[in-house]
Amino acid sequence: MGIRTLFFTALLAVTSAVQGQVLLADSALTIPRQTWIVALPFELAVDSTEAFAFEAPRLTMNNRMAVQFYTGLRAGVDSLNRVGFDIQLVLAEHVEATNTFRMEVNGFLVTYTPEAFMAQISRQALCKMGECKIIGPFRGEASEVLASLSQGVPVINPVSRKVDVEGRPYLIAAASMRTAEISRLAERAVAAQKMAPQSRTVLLLDGSANDAAFLEAYTVAGGNTADLVKKNYQGGAVLDASASVGVFTRIISLSDKVLVTARILNQMRPFEAAKTEFWTLGNVLSSSALDAQLLMRQPLVWSQVERLDYMQFRRFDALLFKAAQTTPGRWEWLGLDMAWFSAYMDSEVPHAFEGPRRMYQWKHVPGGGYYNHAALIYRYDRKNGVQAQWTPSMDYGTEVDLSEDEEPTDPLASPEIAPKPLEK
Repeated sequence: MGIRTLFFTALLAVTSAVQGQVLLADSALTIPRQTWIVALPFELAVDSTEAFAFEAPRLTMNNRMAVQFYTGLRAGVDSLNRVGFDIQLVLAEHVEATNTFRMEVNGFLVTYTPEAFMAQISRQALCKMGECKIIGPFRGEASEVLASLSQGVPVINPVSRKVDVEGRPYLIAAASMRTAEISRLAERAVAAQKMAPQSRTVLLLDGSANDAAFLEAYTVAGGNTADLVKKNYQGGAVLDASASVGVFTRIISLSDKVLVTARILNQMRPFEAAKTEFWTLGNVLSSSALDAQLLMRQPLVWSQVERLDYMQFRRFDALLFKAAQTTPGRWEWLGLDMAWFSAYMDSEVPHAFEGPRRMYQWKHVPGGGYYNHAALIYRYDRKNGVQAQWTPSMDYGTEVDLSEDEEPTDPLASPEIAPKPLEK
């Protein structure tokens, strides 16, 4: 369903095809076993192009990211409900500019402060029993405010990587924290150094907080930071290849600046390609500003928080394509991922879980909530291409090609390929 045709109608679900979705009203509401309040920045606006004077106005959703995320979430919920779950979606709009919430009540949009919004949710009987969750808002600060007001309803922030869960026991930061990739690189570097004690690990320091995060994680993983060759790489610093002649060397850059990465790659020309690895953060590798020949002349090792192999799940892709009526992108996949994670989450305590797009591994802050610290490690070399160095081993079953005219098979209808929680 395209973005332009996705709209609210008064007292009805967003589309007739959506299973288990209602609008929260002030009147008494019968809530099923699980109720998810979806509070996203939809950017609602009145669509008067097809409205008649005697009809309640229709409200279009104009925020592309929110619509795409919701499309994936809705596809996941429909799939779950078809195999026995009982999930009902309640839609609300988060107005980011004012940090308020809007819901349709008796054909009109009513604005709620965070306090009033949480009170409205808490009045529902099932929420008092711990059978409901809030998914959203996108902004970390807005989720923090809601969670601070919660008396038992979990608030799941699905996308922000900067969420403070301290003192907020019902807040769950589902997107991996910003230092997750750095921690995984440090752990991998410790293992690599121990497997090859004669090798060199050169850590390029840029004076940012990433330096301290790496060194701390390296120590926690059992490494000795004295084994690292630490080089201050700021300004006009130059890499010296002479000390690495004949020695296997891994050069680690934690900079997220593409121009810094380009300079490092250029200065790595004198290094022996067969005995050198370049380690970095995955978000810099996709830039077109990097010289591909320099980037791939030596093996690469990088960390990232989202899977590379998710596109192999053709049935899941077909499920999303049917819902979105266009090629699904990152936001649809994240919505689908969030649907399955939320369904398998018990009450306010999240499980370790592997979705088709992300991993969920948790750290609990005493007296506070949970944040995700999962990240994946990949390696590239000319001989083997891209290989996962550490990635979940969940068996999703054998995928098959789907012809264009074949009805997409619901992935969750096949138990062997349904996502499952990881062992605790």
